Amino acid sequence: MKNNLQILLKEDQNKKFFDLVARYYDKGIVGNWLFSVIEKTINSVNIKKSSKILDVGTGTGNLIYLLEKQNKKLNLYGIDISKKMLTIARKKVKTAKFIKISVLLLEKEFPSKFFDYIFVIDAFHHFPYQKNVMNNFYNILKINGRLVITELDFGFIFNYFFHIIEPGNEWLYTKKELKNLFLVSGFLIEKQKKIGTFAVMTLGVKYKNSKSIENKHFRR
Repeated sequence: MKNNLQILLKEDQNKKFFDLVARYYDKGIVGNWLFSVIEKTINSVNIKKSSKILDVGTGTGNLIYLLEKQNKKLNLYGIDISKKMLTIARKKVKTAKFIKISVLLLEKEFPSKFFDYIFVIDAFHHFPYQKNVMNNFYNILKINGRLVITELDFGFIFNYFFHIIEPGNEWLYTKKELKNLFLVSGFLIEKQKKIGTFAVMTLGVKYKNSKSIENKHFRR
């Protein structure tokens, strides 16, 4: 298990990297690809009006920007550790609350059973203590709340190489690994599908007492 110093070093590495690339993040092939992945993820989720939504690792706020355009009277929140990313996000969306905070401190910032939806797009592999983070997500979601994680998946071998070469990469899960992580964290799988060539969306539901439910029929 990592100590606090290791966690701080990893988060500092991520913060410096994303502060550095913030001005270029929405541009070029990668920016267009990511925007497309975010749009396809949103279109795959039936979001109810007046919902409270948290975007974790919001970056430049593209997901919240698209959600605001749906005009569903949503209560929108975004968190990130990059100050420069959030500066750009705040220029795009005036109605959302953006907070510079570590994902490990979610339960200190938000009360339990607060959100209807939590989205994480192409960011989960940067989070330290990923199993602890899943527990945090579970605790701040309402009963029947949805957790939506869209991540790259190149297959186990190439995921490992990507983990080695990308700055701040904690671990990149395969589709099957992420599915099992949802299940052991207390979520029932509602949907899992490919979003484009290399991205996979996993949607899990927090049911009442779902941490005690046997999910063996979901495991494959």
